Amino acid sequence: MQRLLEIVPERFAHASGALWLPAVHTALVADTHLGYAWAQRRRGELGPMVEGGVGDKLDALVTELQPACLVVIGDLVHAPAPGPDERLHIERIVRALAERTRVVLVPGNHDRSFITDFPDLPLEVVERWSGGGVTAVHGHQRAESFSHLVIGHLHPAVSIRDDAGASRKIPVFVSGERVTVLPAFSPFAGGSSLSHCLTEELCELLGTIRMFAATGRRVVALSGRE
Repeated sequence: MQRLLEIVPERFAHASGALWLPAVHTALVADTHLGYAWAQRRRGELGPMVEGGVGDKLDALVTELQPACLVVIGDLVHAPAPGPDERLHIERIVRALAERTRVVLVPGNHDRSFITDFPDLPLEVVERWSGGGVTAVHGHQRAESFSHLVIGHLHPAVSIRDDAGASRKIPVFVSGERVTVLPAFSPFAGGSSLSHCLTEELCELLGTIRMFAATGRRVVALSGRE
């Protein structure tokens, strides 16, 4: 069962949806959306109060890869102004990670109040992160001056259908000449088809793309497109 697959030298797709940069011992993840269930309940939705195993998934990633640094490239949390239980849940996960590795946040659009809401959490907040030959930003804003850009925000996915007609969305990495788009790390982030999430400008930067499906258990190379 293949859990790491090389995209290009020194850049690996991981089954969890993380991008692994062994040269700098760093794992990059995007769109964890911690606190999702609590935030949706505050908005009036009556879904189950579960977090989809994101905390356990992050813990397993750190156990498996032993990164010196874990970089979250946006949407660490789902909503501003967390309630008490939501806050405790988010703080517990971040503090547990920070005990095992350096945690860096590149804020996304959902993290707009993060510094105010969580001023004492043991993580570093930066506008962008660079290392291992890549520059990482969330992707909701234009980035300039990069050799290879890594973004989240778009939640790329492909739909598969079995012979009975049942379908399922599978998160995918989309990798091109100058950009790699990470899949959403949270199972609650859904997923967008490539036709919806890849803008004309982004397609120009991508050029010929390769896709890698991240099932959680393994990572698989898919056929690309021009």
